[in-house]
Amino acid sequence: MPKTMETAKKRTALGQGLDALLPVDEPLDTSYSDRSIRYLSSNLLLPNPHQPRRVFSEDSLADLSRSIQEKGLIQPLIVRPASDGKYEIVAGERRWRAATMVGFKTLPAIVRSISDSESLEIALVENLQREDLNPLDTAEAYDTLVKKFGYTHEDLAKKIGKDRSNITNYLRLLKLPDPIKEHVRYDRISMAHARTLLAVDNIHAQLNLSARIIKRKLSVRELERIVQNFKNKQVNQPDMKPTDPDTGGLEKALSHHLATRVVIRKKTNQSGRLEIYFHSEEEFDRLLERLGYREDFS
Repeated sequence: MPKTMETAKKRTALGQGLDALLPVDEPLDTSYSDRSIRYLSSNLLLPNPHQPRRVFSEDSLADLSRSIQEKGLIQPLIVRPASDGKYEIVAGERRWRAATMVGFKTLPAIVRSISDSESLEIALVENLQREDLNPLDTAEAYDTLVKKFGYTHEDLAKKIGKDRSNITNYLRLLKLPDPIKEHVRYDRISMAHARTLLAVDNIHAQLNLSARIIKRKLSVRELERIVQNFKNKQVNQPDMKPTDPDTGGLEKALSHHLATRVVIRKKTNQSGRLEIYFHSEEEFDRLLERLGYREDFS
């Protein structure tokens, strides 16, 4: 089969799931012809370096290990030859991890000759369609498919059975600062919270708000109100703008630092006042905390 036809066939298969790429859901007693099952020592198996899943839930692995202990491993791994007589897992790393947790010494596997690019694509598709990834891992998997395989957002949506907007929304998460990405990865803040933070075009404000979400357990609705209030401060109000560029720069820096509107009003004798705006009790509490105020102060 010409290479172009083979590639087209493989990409069409993506929309049908991992099973169209590899026959991993057939029962163990099915004949695999040239892809016959081998029982490999768990010590010979290596994790996939292209694994998109950064975090393996201990609870999820524990549940899977109990199922494997009770019913056995009813689905073989897909592996490819590696160096020193070992094998790299292409599909089934969660099963391998869970099986070794309950003491399995040998595991059923299908050995295939698979290129690096095919291994990456299969690993991504397996995770995206078989087991929910956290939003950050999903976003990075989409990004890899786009950059490594040249998919457009629309093409990728068709291949994995998602809406185009779903792809775009996940990829937008990658624009967030790294600390917020890690909050999303470890489920400290939700994807809905993260998407709301994207409406704020200031990194310091995003970081302050993400910390607030975690500490105060803000709902998405509460966060949306705070973000809207922050954006409202940017509405043009010429009569409140200082004419001094240095004062204007400081005003802007303080606004970003406190994630709210700050106005500096100077008089000709260099006295004046500093105005800090808030639009809810929640935001007021946040500002007091940000300014170092504690209720137990005497």
